[in-house]
Amino acid sequence: MQAAKHEHWSSGFTFLLAAVGSAVGLGNIWRFPYVVAENGGGAFVLIYLAIVVVFGIPLLMSELMIGRKSQKPPLDAMRSFKVSKAQRLWDAVGWSYLLVPMGILTFYSVVAGWTLDYAIGMGIGTFNDLKEGESAQIFADLQASPAKLIFWMTLSVGITVGIVARGLKSGLEQTVKILMPALFAILVILVLYASITGDFVRSFSFMFTPDFSKITPELVLMAAGQAFFSLSLGSGAIMVYGSYLTKDISIPKMAVGVAFADTFVALLAGFAIFPIVFAFGVDHAAGPGLVFVTLPIVFNDMGGIGQVFGLLFFLLLAFAAVTSTISLLEPMVAQLSESGKIKRPRAAIYAGAAFWFVGIFVALSNNILAEVYPLGFIPLFAGMNIEGLINFLAANVFMVLNGMLVAIFVGWAVKRSVTLEEMGLGDSVIFKIWFALVRFVVPVGVSLIFLDVAFGIFQ
Repeated sequence: MQAAKHEHWSSGFTFLLAAVGSAVGLGNIWRFPYVVAENGGGAFVLIYLAIVVVFGIPLLMSELMIGRKSQKPPLDAMRSFKVSKAQRLWDAVGWSYLLVPMGILTFYSVVAGWTLDYAIGMGIGTFNDLKEGESAQIFADLQASPAKLIFWMTLSVGITVGIVARGLKSGLEQTVKILMPALFAILVILVLYASITGDFVRSFSFMFTPDFSKITPELVLMAAGQAFFSLSLGSGAIMVYGSYLTKDISIPKMAVGVAFADTFVALLAGFAIFPIVFAFGVDHAAGPGLVFVTLPIVFNDMGGIGQVFGLLFFLLLAFAAVTSTISLLEPMVAQLSESGKIKRPRAAIYAGAAFWFVGIFVALSNNILAEVYPLGFIPLFAGMNIEGLINFLAANVFMVLNGMLVAIFVGWAVKRSVTLEEMGLGDSVIFKIWFALVRFVVPVGVSLIFLDVAFGIFQ
């Protein structure tokens, strides 16, 4: 069978939509607001923004450079540079860039299923006239139902596989052209509504007035982790999307554009949530339950208009989830289909079936398998059930490790002349700053993040 033709984005703007869609996910809209709330507001935001510039953009440029230079999916991309040293290590990194997103998909698709359930629930009035404790009970009932979790997870997987199977132009491009503008429009509507009806002044002060006494090593590392995962670094998505770039598109401009848009959406999510939360006297540091337990109560208290905005909010979450899941499935599908051994639709089905099967066990970790701890005999993994273990290994260990190793690969293994040519910056001050960050600052900084999330050295 002939290898599938390697496609290219129709324009730099389309790539930007797709890459931002990959980066903008539940981590921005669900996780970012409550992490900000739990970590002192403005101090966290300040450190987060600094880390996006110092770590995020250099790593985005590195992954895009590997993808575009090779014009191949992650495993073949790492092999194509033919570096003279440690090739087996770089092959292993290529494999990790294929397998890690599959691991992330197993639990991401479960959470994506929650958003679909809540969007439908908001639309049909499930959350109307809530009484005390009912919101928490609705969420608990969803978690306790294997059938519901598997159904919604399966629907999420089906949507993802269906889009990726259609290819770059007919699948990914068409999807992000529709969903990303819709996602942004919904978010802007929610921000405008929150600014009119909520406590916008207090929210602005909370997010942008730093209390420097709250800046600790733990806060810095938390902000770094949030920035790293928010930008989809180390997951294979950015690298494979970079492989679809044509040579006339500027990697530095695209990297800055993705980082800016991703951060902007995260901040907008805060401005969509905090004004309403503050106005209704809700605990803004309610943790993960802020979205699925607390906000339905707030939308209910708004009256009839609350159902409309509740529906818009959970549609926003669902759109964000889809634009991320398709980017996570793409590396494996591209690798399988471009090998010439299997056509793209079948590759998408096979890869989707694989993470769906593991996803069943992740879904059941919320109920009947909640107390099954596969590696509980190892102190580091004590108390982690199947979902917790996969989440920890994929998102907190291997994504970070991938990023650190790619920085070392680009900074030390790849010839400087190659990076100089691909970046299109000439031997300028900007190039030299980027190169120094990739060679020294990023590996050291990311290795500290890795050591902390893996072993808690700063806790």
